[in-house]
Amino acid sequence: PYPNGPHPAYYNSGNHGAVYQPYTIQPGPPAPSYIIERRHKLNAFSGSPSNYIAREKCFPNKTLCNGISECARGGDEAGCVRFRWDNSLLQVMSRTQENTWLPVCSTGDSSNLRDFASYVCQRFGFQEQPTTMSVPMNDNSNSVGLFPARTSDTIQGGLESETCSSGQYLSLRCSDCGKQKSSSSRIIGGTLATIGEWPWQVSLQVPNGKGYSHICGGTLINNNWVVTASHCFSTPFPLDAWRIYIGTVDLNQARIMSGVSAILRHENYNADSDDYDVALIKLKNPFTFSAAIQPVCLPMTNQNFNPNTKCWISGFGKTVATSEVTSQQLMKAEVKIISTDTCNNVHVYNGAISQRMMCAGDLRGGTDSCQGDSGGPLVCFQDNRWYLAGVTSWGTGCGQANKPGVYTRVTEILPWIYNKMELDRNQ
Repeated sequence: PYPNGPHPAYYNSGNHGAVYQPYTIQPGPPAPSYIIERRHKLNAFSGSPSNYIAREKCFPNKTLCNGISECARGGDEAGCVRFRWDNSLLQVMSRTQENTWLPVCSTGDSSNLRDFASYVCQRFGFQEQPTTMSVPMNDNSNSVGLFPARTSDTIQGGLESETCSSGQYLSLRCSDCGKQKSSSSRIIGGTLATIGEWPWQVSLQVPNGKGYSHICGGTLINNNWVVTASHCFSTPFPLDAWRIYIGTVDLNQARIMSGVSAILRHENYNADSDDYDVALIKLKNPFTFSAAIQPVCLPMTNQNFNPNTKCWISGFGKTVATSEVTSQQLMKAEVKIISTDTCNNVHVYNGAISQRMMCAGDLRGGTDSCQGDSGGPLVCFQDNRWYLAGVTSWGTGCGQANKPGVYTRVTEILPWIYNKMELDRNQ
């Protein structure tokens, strides 16, 4: 599709401390629909299928989330819970009403509620003690309550429909996530980060003949799992070649390392459009949290990151667009969310931005992320926590006008993330 062959890949960054004016599309000719640069557009991944969690197709839709495991690995009972942005309210899929999500009534034995909360979080690979609260809601509609004692190996099997007479519903956080222990660019226009400032930032590395080289960034979401971009695995490295480093802002210094036990690429990833550009990495050795190692928060259902919201990107990518090497120093940069309508404008990306994508940066140029920042985090601070809004995916050039960074929109991928983590537990 390219008139002069594939374009070089790049990754996004931004200007720390800059005062931004309202974004306006810069003058210039319309952007051809094919001018889209891909990250690591190389050969197809050749890893063993055993490294992936396959989708199960052993059930008709009517048996999903009914509390009875009818598939070998329980795939019909995965993806049956979600967390809403209002107070991290836990919701479960109704067993009897199609496409209906119900809150969990928090009336009853508090120890039973805590056990249920721990069970839910452990299904997603969270090892911390969860935080629960009772949240009042003016909602007289149906809810679900807990059986006195859990006898089922599914979430739904321990619940029954009821009207919540107390009006108190279960709020659940599986992790004390999104907390910086320190605060104080390729990232183009960025500045150096400090230890503990972005404690969820990881570096994905592969052998280079002399040691290991940074290939992509990633984001720690709990002890066991890292979110990154699917295109980072286009190069056919075997599974045991990958190393995940965390806990440093300087790749030349000592840092914590884990091998990789599984790479899960989104089944719908399209290498031509970079749609569904997301992947999960399961760590061979779970990381221990410290001041330098912390998980970011996954966003919640219906959480919004509106245009002009100030967010941050970080990475070990290029600090100069023409450089042949990535930075050994972790860089950070502030960017603003750009509306999808603006980003799809004929002068910007001309309709290439899908529902699974979002744009951030500066239409005037100068704020961007380059090679090596791919797969890294776009995080936004809301409700006193940092949330993973996007995964660095693609763009055109480095810091060019009308060519902001494009990120995978995590809120659109949440069901897939939770489903994969839950299915892994059932293997």
